Amino acid sequence: MAIIENAYTWTFTSTGTGNILDARGVAQSLTFGIETSSGCTATTIILHRMGSSAGPMTSMHSTSMAAGIFVTAQMLGPLEYLAPRVSDKTAGSTNVVTVYLKGN
Repeated sequence: MAIIENAYTWTFTSTGTGNILDARGVAQSLTFGIETSSGCTATTIILHRMGSSAGPMTSMHSTSMAAGIFVTAQMLGPLEYLAPRVSDKTAGSTNVVTVYLKGN
C-alpha cells in the first residue's frame, strides 16, 4: 500500500492563483482532484516551476469545469513548485472550486 507523503487543499471563492506549494522531495507521483460546487463553472490550471518559486510558472494541466463535477489529473515527478489557478469562475461566494492534492 502506498504511503501518502503529501496532502494539500486549495479552496477558491474567486479567481486567482493559490498559494505556491514547495513539493521538492515530497512525492514522485501526484494526483490532483478538482471539484466545482453545484452552481459553479470555471477554468482550472495546475501550474509548475523549477529552481525557484519566483517568476513565471508553466501550465501542466488545464481543464474547463462544468457545474458540480469532479476531475482527476495525475502527474509524475519529481516536481518542485506547484499552484492551481482558477479563471472564468461563476461569480458568487457560494460558488466554490476546490483543488485537492495527494502525493506519494
